[in-house]
Amino acid sequence: MTASNLELIQVYTKGLVVWLSDEEQGWISATVISNESNASNVKMTLQDDMNPEKQHVFEASLADIESNKVSLPPFRNPPKMENTEDLTSLSYLNEPSVLNTIKIRYEEKKIYTYSGIVLIATNPFARVPLYEPEIVQKYSGSRRGDLEPHLFAIAEDAYRCMIRDNKNQTIIVSGESGAGKTVSAKYIMRYFATADDQEMDDKGGEAMTEVEEQILATNPIMEAFGNAKTTRNDNSSRFGKYIEIQFDKQRNIVGAKIRTYLLERSRLIFQPETERNYHIFYQLCAGANETEKQELALKEWSEFHYLNQSGTGVIPSVDDTQDFQETRAALTTIGIHPQTQSEIFRLLAALLHLGNIEIGGRNETAVLADEQTSLALATELLGLDAAEFKKWIVRKQIVTRSEKIVTNLSPLQAQVVRDSVAKYVYAHLFDWLVNQINDSLSCPDPELVSSFIGVLDIYGFEHFKKNSFEQFCINYANEKLQQQFNQHVFKLEQEEYIREQIDWKFISFSDNQKCIEMIEGKMGILSLLDEQARLPSGTDQGFCNKLYQQFGSSCPEYFKKPRFSNNAFVVSHYAHDVQYEAEGFLDKNKDTVPEELLGLLHASQSTFLTDMIQPTTSSTPTTEQAPRKMLNQSKKPTLGSMFKLSLINLMDTIGETNVHYIRCIKPNESKVAWAFESNIVLSQLRACGVLETIRISCAGYPTKWTYEDFVSRYRALIDFSQMDATQDAKTICSHILSNTIDDADKYQLGLTKIFFRAGQLAYMEKLRTDKLNACAVMIQKNTRGFLARLQYKRTVKTIISLQAIARRKIAIHTLECLRQQKAATIIQSHWRRYSARKQYLETRAYVIQLQSVMRSKLARKRYEMLRKKHAATTIQKMVRGWLCRTRYQKTKRSVIQLQTAIRRRQARRQLIMLRAEARSVSHLKEASYKLESRVIDLIQNLTQQREEKSRLKLKAVELENQVRTWIQKYERIDQRAKDLEQQYGVRKVTTSAKAANLREQRDALQQEYMTSLNKIKSQDKELMRLKEELLQERDNVARLRMSRTSSANKALDITELKNQISALKAATEYKLYVQ
Repeated sequence: MTASNLELIQVYTKGLVVWLSDEEQGWISATVISNESNASNVKMTLQDDMNPEKQHVFEASLADIESNKVSLPPFRNPPKMENTEDLTSLSYLNEPSVLNTIKIRYEEKKIYTYSGIVLIATNPFARVPLYEPEIVQKYSGSRRGDLEPHLFAIAEDAYRCMIRDNKNQTIIVSGESGAGKTVSAKYIMRYFATADDQEMDDKGGEAMTEVEEQILATNPIMEAFGNAKTTRNDNSSRFGKYIEIQFDKQRNIVGAKIRTYLLERSRLIFQPETERNYHIFYQLCAGANETEKQELALKEWSEFHYLNQSGTGVIPSVDDTQDFQETRAALTTIGIHPQTQSEIFRLLAALLHLGNIEIGGRNETAVLADEQTSLALATELLGLDAAEFKKWIVRKQIVTRSEKIVTNLSPLQAQVVRDSVAKYVYAHLFDWLVNQINDSLSCPDPELVSSFIGVLDIYGFEHFKKNSFEQFCINYANEKLQQQFNQHVFKLEQEEYIREQIDWKFISFSDNQKCIEMIEGKMGILSLLDEQARLPSGTDQGFCNKLYQQFGSSCPEYFKKPRFSNNAFVVSHYAHDVQYEAEGFLDKNKDTVPEELLGLLHASQSTFLTDMIQPTTSSTPTTEQAPRKMLNQSKKPTLGSMFKLSLINLMDTIGETNVHYIRCIKPNESKVAWAFESNIVLSQLRACGVLETIRISCAGYPTKWTYEDFVSRYRALIDFSQMDATQDAKTICSHILSNTIDDADKYQLGLTKIFFRAGQLAYMEKLRTDKLNACAVMIQKNTRGFLARLQYKRTVKTIISLQAIARRKIAIHTLECLRQQKAATIIQSHWRRYSARKQYLETRAYVIQLQSVMRSKLARKRYEMLRKKHAATTIQKMVRGWLCRTRYQKTKRSVIQLQTAIRRRQARRQLIMLRAEARSVSHLKEASYKLESRVIDLIQNLTQQREEKSRLKLKAVELENQVRTWIQKYERIDQRAKDLEQQYGVRKVTTSAKAANLREQRDALQQEYMTSLNKIKSQDKELMRLKEELLQERDNVARLRMSRTSSANKALDITELKNQISALKAATEYKLYVQ
């Protein structure tokens, strides 16, 4: 075993803190208790730092350690260095230390950490105040390292590099789904727009330009049409995009350009459980106004087949209605007219209705019902011939040299054709939007563009339970990016060694070129897929079999055949082995629409649709157009070949720029705010290349110290006599290293830094700790002796002082006791007298109170008896009165009943007599005479009453006038008396007597007047009574008249009687009228 490994084993002394691997947490911290090593084996006992009762044992042979089959436990950094902002500044640069530093910073709400040239961004799954305008202003113009790690620092660094080096820049934002790539890219673009705007404000410029506003407006558009909810992320980008922000020579933003890669078309027609389709469809269903809903026949999202397959249509804390308004506003900002926006929404609604078309049939014949509302709506909104569209959905045409053959499709094939039309239209709509954005954002004069900063927001490495063509392309792109990242890091490491002029050897790093060649080579996976897609009888199984034949034995390191599947294959990517299901690879790669349906689409009555699907001549290549120019026009390009060529173009662009890296980390799968799961983060660190960067660094000289910092920390390792004030830091470092490290290969002295091999800094730390411990023991020994002697002298002096104080205290205490005893005797005598008098007074007061209580009780008792007696008397009186009244009422009722019966009997007898008398004429004459006399008497009486009333009224008027005269006379005399009184000061006696006499006369007149009024009122009552009697007599006359008309044999007498009664009646009425 080499001496360096033996030295390294000896470093594991008692108390050293190291890391141990753990299946659940990834790594756990433990402290060395003992280290037992011999010529062949090493055995360490360690104590768990989280659970002190638990111990771990590490045991390995020296041969395994020497051959690197077994690695010694990595060292843990001192606590003060674990919260470092840059992982490369850690003393012990290893995997668990990197994970622990990120975890500590994340728990302190610090989501950004540097790892050399890479910024690690951990998703907090919560809103953090890190992107406010004041934060933007804070980072604007600052250098990287001056402030806390932040993506604004990366953006500012790219901006400064572009100005300093006059070279284009690229910021690559990568990470798996849900890690926060889209949000990070959005904030970077916002930083460039707002930071540039603030600089213009500082110089007295205008506010944010229209181009900058349009750049910010692209985010809601791209998110609405290209993002969707997945199981890992509520706003996952289902496409890759490279945004070039263009600057002129004055470094002002003059335009932008977007390139997109591999839109996930299959999401339009199918979504796994708990996922959603693209946001725009749900926004349209929720945010369209009533008029648009009626015109487009929109319903709830759950009514559409393309939206309800996953059962999820609502995202908590997301308002689709508000997002729809923001999307509309963003479309307006980039220059899309509201009429064109209506056409876009019309196409989206048509796709939803297209998905609701039901295709039936049996066996190999698909049938489409004649009357389907969804079919009519879809064809109407697309402007297509419904009959032709219905025909070519369920049929296909095969063209041979001599004829055209039309055959029926199976229901499954017809559904595929329907879905391919929907995907074709949506993909072209997405590309059209990108072209519109580019036309709006691009600088009108290309010569003004001096440089650009590109932001690449691309999908991270994906590994699901079922992986298909989309995951294959995504992971292929990540392979290319990882290769570029490794080469870039290796290049920077070599440049630093050359700049410091140290001897170095070639460092090997993980090169995935063979895996990339296996995918994109001439006979690679993509080529075989295209070849199988061109065959008329090509199948997914045939493609899979070709892969087995081609790579089964030639590339065992990167290609494997699953044990339990013949329709799948495994690719060993740099991050993980991924098994891909070959089912659907050919259809997704071809993704073609039958020529008949293409012709229908091109012949659509919708000019917007026809213009949209026409090949564009824009200078900005879209997802499909750039590859088309590079392929043979006689062959239809496949998605795989287009993606491959666009990815090669992207890598060429990145290679020509200076690259900056942001690696986004997803801390947990459940998207819980501030929750950190170590195993998940560790797998992402391995996949995103951060740990590979560390491994490359460790393969060379991972630890770098400046001479000044090294001298400041390790100067204690040499004697003070060896240090000379005239020597520079490099010479002192040479003395330190020559005295401590025997092997010169373990370090290198550069121009400004010292470079150490992995593990050497730990050895230096052990030597420093041992030296400091020895010095501390010496200092402690002398200090403790001095302190003990000083303590003894102070103790003796203190004891003597205490004795004197104690004796004085005792004497004072004795005197105080005697004084208190005498005072107590005096107090007792006075207190006893006071207590006796107080007791007497209390007893006397108690007796008096008792007497008053007893007397009051007796008085209340007598009062209660009197009250009860009075109440009994009152009750008896009331009862007796009630009994008497009851008997009286009962007797009265009996008497009244008896009187009533007798009077009724008499009335009946009188009625009989009256009836008999009424039959005789003589009786009638007699009654007439009596009635006439009675009327005459009444008239005379009435006349007398009226005359009396007139006389009384005249007398009342005279009295009233006389009273009024006397009152006026009295008032004049009274007023004259007052005047005389005011004139002479005294009131005359005669005037008072006269006023009194007048007052009496006035009172007498008022009394007489009131008497007259009362008499008049009584006469009015009498007149009313007489009128009533007259009316009663009139009624009697009428009854008699009726009786007379019933007597036919006495008509003459009755007539005469009538005339007399009529004359009497007329005379009576005339007199009444006159009165």
